[in-house]
Amino acid sequence: MGDPTPAGLRLLEIAQKLHSIFHGSGRAHGSFIVENTSLGQKAQGKAKTIKTIGASIKHWRDHIDGKEGLGVIPIDEENAVKWGAIDIDVYSLNLEKLVLKIEEFKLPLVVCRSKSGGAHVFCFLKEKVPAADMQDKLREISAGLGYGGGEIFPKQREILVERGDIGSWLNMPYFEGDESLRYGFNPKGKALSLTNFIAFVEERCITHKELIELEIPTLEDMKDGPPCLQVLLKQGFPKGTRNNGLFNVGVFLKKSDPENWQTEIEEYNRKYVYPPLPAQEVLTLIGTLKKKEYNYKCSDEPIKSYCNISRCRGCKFGIGGGNATPTFSSLSKLDTKPPLWFLSINDKRLELTTEQLQNQLKFQRACMELLNMMPPKIQERAWQSLIQSLMDSGMEIIEVSEDVTIEGQFMELLESFCTDMAQANTRDEILLGKPYTEDGKTYFRIKDLKDYLAKHRFTDMQVNQIASKLRDLKAGHKFFNIKGRGTNVWYIDEFNYSDEEKLDTLDFEGSNI
Repeated sequence: MGDPTPAGLRLLEIAQKLHSIFHGSGRAHGSFIVENTSLGQKAQGKAKTIKTIGASIKHWRDHIDGKEGLGVIPIDEENAVKWGAIDIDVYSLNLEKLVLKIEEFKLPLVVCRSKSGGAHVFCFLKEKVPAADMQDKLREISAGLGYGGGEIFPKQREILVERGDIGSWLNMPYFEGDESLRYGFNPKGKALSLTNFIAFVEERCITHKELIELEIPTLEDMKDGPPCLQVLLKQGFPKGTRNNGLFNVGVFLKKSDPENWQTEIEEYNRKYVYPPLPAQEVLTLIGTLKKKEYNYKCSDEPIKSYCNISRCRGCKFGIGGGNATPTFSSLSKLDTKPPLWFLSINDKRLELTTEQLQNQLKFQRACMELLNMMPPKIQERAWQSLIQSLMDSGMEIIEVSEDVTIEGQFMELLESFCTDMAQANTRDEILLGKPYTEDGKTYFRIKDLKDYLAKHRFTDMQVNQIASKLRDLKAGHKFFNIKGRGTNVWYIDEFNYSDEEKLDTLDFEGSNI
């Protein structure tokens, strides 16, 4: 094979740049083959998660070349990210207007058109940061821009790597290179070529400190109130929403200042509503609020689009009254037999069986044991609706290979126990929980194997099932006289690797293509 052509070399260099910019998971990536690209509706196609290797330079080359669309998982195995994104699925979105709004707030973000005409608003970093920091900041920015319903990537703050959890992937820009409909925008809202996009991203990369300091202007007078009102009163209520907006202000004032709220609402109308509502309209609104205790109209505009629910739950006069109630998000299904489910609750990752997800009492028990909390029980119909909505809202289905089935995980951990554990030098050290190898056999107590499995959060097999699996592997057992007492031990054939096998493993792990 001769030297690459200039065009081929350029493609390789661009792929390398994008591979570096969109650093992510090394354990999996996404693939999307578009079958329908009609404007004004969500693009249809075949999406799948490939759980073998992360996005490589070869995948990026195929993506730019238009051979196969690439999805990258931003969160890596250390629960860190180098980039994040707000996914705004509004297909009539005025992208130029969005760009100009971002520039108005002096936010170092990069907007790209998504595959269906919405927007992916990216934030790029010079260094890896905790996924939680990126997620919190992008939630705040999304709500502040008026797109509180936008999906945030990374979707997870942490992933259970050892259990097969991988996180969610996002379709990448510039599929088909400069011919792509997924292009980025410059600060004036004009399309960028791929090379100019890369240069622009490099300009806009920020540090961890700069990320934390990013903010959208808010109203200080509302610091204990819902974030939506903090932003809206600063920016102004959109046309046609003044009455509903001031109603929610009244709900806040009744909670925060029950003695003076009527006078306060008139003052807020004069200072922050433009143009102010007529006096008679304000009096009518006050009369309505006097009748009973109302809650915020979170499902209505204008506050719906500016919602930051996780932050609001913790605000003194937010929807949680300062007592944060659980927030459920980001459900993933590991397609094993039986399947495993991963759910984010209060931004903590929880592994569940199907039964635990179906049954509220068993779900509560799992939360108590693993998260040290007990979510309140809700009506059964509401629970079913909640779980179904999580399954309908972009649930990740993780296809698996043999090594992540229950049997596969057991075999992997058994091998690790026999080879990676500190080995016993004598039979006596078996009593210390160590495996002992002699004459091609590895000896151990089943109790120590079970403890090792539990340490690695593998609890899918009881002792009798472990024993049955060992018998399937032609394992034997015998009694050793150790320090004057009979000790029941199991033994299996020693795990051995040739030098060639070790080299093959290293070559695969180090491969970048």
